[in-house]
Amino acid sequence: MNQKGEITLLSSLILLALTSLVLLSALELTKSYRLLERRTHLFLCVKEAKGELNLFMKFMGRTNWAIKNINRASLIIAFIPGLQGLALDAQKAKKYLQYAQNIRFVAYMKTLKSLRAKSCALDPRMLITPYQLGSRLLERDTEGAAILRETEWTYYYFSKPYLLSLTVKASGLEQINPKIIYKAEEKAGKLSSLLSSR
Repeated sequence: MNQKGEITLLSSLILLALTSLVLLSALELTKSYRLLERRTHLFLCVKEAKGELNLFMKFMGRTNWAIKNINRASLIIAFIPGLQGLALDAQKAKKYLQYAQNIRFVAYMKTLKSLRAKSCALDPRMLITPYQLGSRLLERDTEGAAILRETEWTYYYFSKPYLLSLTVKASGLEQINPKIIYKAEEKAGKLSSLLSSR
């Protein structure tokens, strides 16, 4: 009887150890799944935000290029006798492009707001936008083009424990075919490292 009791006790201990191991494994898998889910959500948010930023920047670059060239052409045309009417039409076209930029700017801001509503961890600086803001939405230079804040900047997307950075180089932006370079990098995410890099 004593041996039967020892075997039962040993079997119970082995069963308890195996059950504990299975529970620990299940907890670890659940944790890993949640982390993977969070990382996937962050990557999808960054992908969508980058796509919207790219569309916005290319539109702004092309229209800025057109505004500057229309402005230059209208200055030349204004001095040619008989073509002053074309210069006025060129100024109307420039105003239309500026209006289109303002509409696109508002649409871009609405898109960012909807991304934030989806719990996307956007860098707050995205809401400031790459362009300078003025009393009439976008600040404009002497030719009427929207003014870019800087030609290179980095956005940070943080969703604990993940941190993604997106560096944007927009030095070739104002062309008919804008050239924007993006470099994304995943870093070990710590809130202190995110705050110290700003």
